[in-house]
Amino acid sequence: MVYRKALFVLVFVVVAAASALFIPSQAVAGEADKTILMFVPDTDWPPYLISDPQYPGAGVLVDVLKAVAEPLGYTIETKRLPNKRGWMLLNKRNVDVHAKALEWVKNPDEYLWTDSFMMNEDVMLYSAASKLKYTKPEDMYGKTIVCIDGFFYPVLEEHFGPGKINKVCVSSPYAMLELVDLGRADAALVNRGGTQWLFRNRLELKPERFRMDDTAFDSAGYRYLFANDESWQPFIGKFNRELKAMKKDGRLKAILDQYR
Repeated sequence: MVYRKALFVLVFVVVAAASALFIPSQAVAGEADKTILMFVPDTDWPPYLISDPQYPGAGVLVDVLKAVAEPLGYTIETKRLPNKRGWMLLNKRNVDVHAKALEWVKNPDEYLWTDSFMMNEDVMLYSAASKLKYTKPEDMYGKTIVCIDGFFYPVLEEHFGPGKINKVCVSSPYAMLELVDLGRADAALVNRGGTQWLFRNRLELKPERFRMDDTAFDSAGYRYLFANDESWQPFIGKFNRELKAMKKDGRLKAILDQYR
């Protein structure tokens, strides 16, 4: 009887100690660590990401995340990484968050997503003299289209390849414009808002050399995606509530208006 009682006490102490160790580790992951590390592509991609000191802010993708998270007590740090390495580190949980549209990710269920904070329109851009116009993917068959490396275009993906659309990938919007201007690409897949911002703020790009379709070939809402770790769920819930409040009171619009 004494032996059984001693054994029971020993088991109870071990279980209690293990529980005490486990609970704080969960709290640390979800609440105590208030620094969020954001992976951003290592390219100049205004107005979404800006590294030029003559422009205020770090770009809309970073500024919105800071505006929502900092009132909740979190600090945002960014890490510029090549696209493939950034995704690898996100999947390994060595970085925490990235900005993307859910529709552009081949395996969206592998991540945790916030609500959308900004709409994105993708359009075809041509040289001013081009007669091309996009109404359906087949319009671009036999043409060379330049796009950003690592981007996923759901409407067009099945139309890239031999006998269809020839896709060329580059690392920056400036390279896209250059290839179109030099005639080495028939069109570029560009973000309308981002391209309009470039043309307004960097007149050296000579925007009169180009034109864009009036109608977007695709649109999607930008969100923040987190590494698939359930400890992020409480933060994402808080984030979405704060984001909703910012949409209602005009704070989000004020940030977005700075980059339009």
